[in-house]
Amino acid sequence: MRPLAASSVDTVLQDYQPRILRRYLWITTALHLAGFVLPPMVGLSIRPETVAARTAGVLLGVFALVVLHRGGRRPSRRAYQVCTAAALLATPIVMSGLVLAVAQLLCAIAAMFLAMYFVVFYPKRQSRLLVGCLTGLMVVGVVVAPTAFTLVPVEVDTVTVKAAVLVVAVTCVVGAAEMFGSLTRTLIESASTDGLTALLNRAGFELAFRHALESAGTGQVSVTLALIDVDQFKSTNDHYGHAAGDAVLVDLANYLAGHMPRGALLARVGGDEFVTCVVGERHDELPGVMAQLARESPTPFSFGAASSTGEADPLTALYRHADRELYTAKQRQHPPEPPADEPSLRTGWNI
Repeated sequence: MRPLAASSVDTVLQDYQPRILRRYLWITTALHLAGFVLPPMVGLSIRPETVAARTAGVLLGVFALVVLHRGGRRPSRRAYQVCTAAALLATPIVMSGLVLAVAQLLCAIAAMFLAMYFVVFYPKRQSRLLVGCLTGLMVVGVVVAPTAFTLVPVEVDTVTVKAAVLVVAVTCVVGAAEMFGSLTRTLIESASTDGLTALLNRAGFELAFRHALESAGTGQVSVTLALIDVDQFKSTNDHYGHAAGDAVLVDLANYLAGHMPRGALLARVGGDEFVTCVVGERHDELPGVMAQLARESPTPFSFGAASSTGEADPLTALYRHADRELYTAKQRQHPPEPPADEPSLRTGWNI
């Protein structure tokens, strides 16, 4: 079942993706514009095909920036698709009009950063497809370039120069994507994801919560938060071992992720405690949803909920009030101790 709740590292990255893409487009567009100014300053003429290629690159960059600006703080998937296509095309098109090998290699640096962006912000299969498309378009751009030469006084034919540029450029782009892009995403996942349940951890939840508040607008934003605690979790660990306790936590995490309202944030914030919240519309439905899930869950749990409207930084207060409600709920319930010889909880660690 596909989880309806926002519980993965992609929720955290949503806050950074438009900013990083916007900065990339600003920088590359400015560099393409600089290509019209710098060559005459050092006594080099600009060929018509170079002017056409750089103009196309600048127009694509400006177009993508306008689309991102119109998308606001949280651009739509369609906006990302349009901007990604523009970024993919801009650098190879500029490379197709360059005649200096060094200029083509400088463009390859921009492609390196774009490849790292793909690996960090897109799922693995999709990022590899995008990096492959970028590399292929870059190869086409260098091949169809009118000519290629170096600034050193050595006779080298055009084919050799282009081959050298392609080897260096492709190696740098693919290497940057696989090394630095993958490392960056791994570090982000480690810092914001719970290793046992694959939900967000406390740090990841707080980042996603702030992003959700910002995305909801500047008005009176309403939030409902619920703290969830597994019933008799200590008894499970004492009777059946920590492996059984881990299995209980994973089962509950999967159950909650598959049944929470769409758009709700979900995280494991420590031990047997989970947290979920809904920001904006229909936030007041969360306590009713949690009550129904508590009745139907195969893993017994208690919860406490709290709501807030219009506060600038409501998370601390919500935690405090929800924790108080959770304590009251735990006091009202007296679930029986689990049987001492329940075979369904036996594992290799406690047999």
